Amino acid sequence: MASSNPSRAATGIILDRPSSLKQTVRGVHTYTIYALSTRLTHKDSLTLSKPPKPGPNTDNSNLFERQLLLLVNEKFPSNDKEVFVTGVEIYEYHDFDTNSLNIYISKVDTTGYSPCSSTPTKNLLTAYMKFYLEDASINKQLLSKRRMIKINVFARPHPQYLFHLSEKNPTKRVLSDSELLKWWKSILQQPFLHDDICSVQEKTQKKRGWFFFPGMSSEKIARSFIKDNVDGEVEKRENLFWQYGYPYPDEEKAIKVIPKFEDDAKSRWLDTARESSLTVKNFWELISIGGEFAGGKQAGFFWIEAALEDDQGLVNQDIKTVPVMDQCLVNQDIKTMPVMDQSLVNQDIKTMPVIDQSFITGIKKELEEEVGGVVVSAHTYVQALGELFAQEFHTEEAAIGSTSNWCRYFSELQEKANPEDLIIKFTVDNSTVTHNDSQQLNNTPVNNLQMRVKRKAVQNDNVNSTTDQSVNVLSPSLIKRVKK
Repeated sequence: MASSNPSRAATGIILDRPSSLKQTVRGVHTYTIYALSTRLTHKDSLTLSKPPKPGPNTDNSNLFERQLLLLVNEKFPSNDKEVFVTGVEIYEYHDFDTNSLNIYISKVDTTGYSPCSSTPTKNLLTAYMKFYLEDASINKQLLSKRRMIKINVFARPHPQYLFHLSEKNPTKRVLSDSELLKWWKSILQQPFLHDDICSVQEKTQKKRGWFFFPGMSSEKIARSFIKDNVDGEVEKRENLFWQYGYPYPDEEKAIKVIPKFEDDAKSRWLDTARESSLTVKNFWELISIGGEFAGGKQAGFFWIEAALEDDQGLVNQDIKTVPVMDQCLVNQDIKTMPVMDQSLVNQDIKTMPVIDQSFITGIKKELEEEVGGVVVSAHTYVQALGELFAQEFHTEEAAIGSTSNWCRYFSELQEKANPEDLIIKFTVDNSTVTHNDSQQLNNTPVNNLQMRVKRKAVQNDNVNSTTDQSVNVLSPSLIKRVKK
């Protein structure tokens, strides 16, 4: 949604980052991004066994859930028609009691109708992750609520997730289980391990990744399955970042420490463990014989945890809460925790200060504006998903028509949400890039990306016209529209 504060638009330039949407495949591409998210809704707990809450008032948690749908379409150069090429659905869990953000990437899908052989899927995911890792300093209050960011993925090959009947498209390539697992491992490590990404490395005092393929007893077997070599210098550095296994103590009760997300493959197994004393170790043994892993199938789980460093500007700020130490990391290596007072480890959690609810209300408002796009109720969001699932993508003609249908539906939601809201279209020109120059895309200046801000997406327009109104930012939000 449009920002009413121009000063905020000058901070956090999402596309002025390596490996963001400007760094896509070679050639000229015209993309349009649609973002739909729910308002923050209260959630009691992420685990079935509700953890103790800081402060004397333990009745209500300060955990809030948001769903986010990101869809990208691309224009065919030959006929100016537009078609969805990729989509992502994400669940976010903002926990103000533990100062953490849990991200569960639920669905990633493509239609197979990109005008070229590749899509901006990798770039979209990387841009999303780096938005939270790099731009948490947009607002000091928001930063104070983001001392820990956790990313969770369950990877399982499936012919379609978001685009109905796209599995019937013969040009759509569905990765095998080993290819998909290797793809996710590469995507998730991108913001942490590449030399050109300094700001994320400087901001995170502790970062660690886990990958686990139920049924595979050792890291050697798992790496062999996805053909993940560890011989070179780059691979050795990756090996230091990744740990085979899971970020939960083996002997802890599963329902106490393993989060249960919406639309999560672990959910039914956690429900089974609800009335039992099933340990974490036994839980993963049980999952390995489940439906997702039967009949020769292989799926995998990935976790990333990044502890953001303290902002010195917060030292004297009146924040009425004390960061709670993440228990998963306490059991790992407490000496590497970021600037945490060790006395807090044994402190009676019930004596911690109460979070000022007026402060939480202000933070919630900031968060709902942060990602941008159209913000709707959970009910309207489900209806919008239903409209997307009702479309068909089995042929190029059907896909173009379905894209147009859903975009019209989105525009109607947009009119109701905020008549001043804008849809953003931008062109990426990498037509001069050769194979040998592909690595230099990391240094492509943002001016090579011409952002088009329009009231609505318009067909048959010349996106490279010098008379176009252009901006170089997506503001401090991921998709927020800003007038220049």
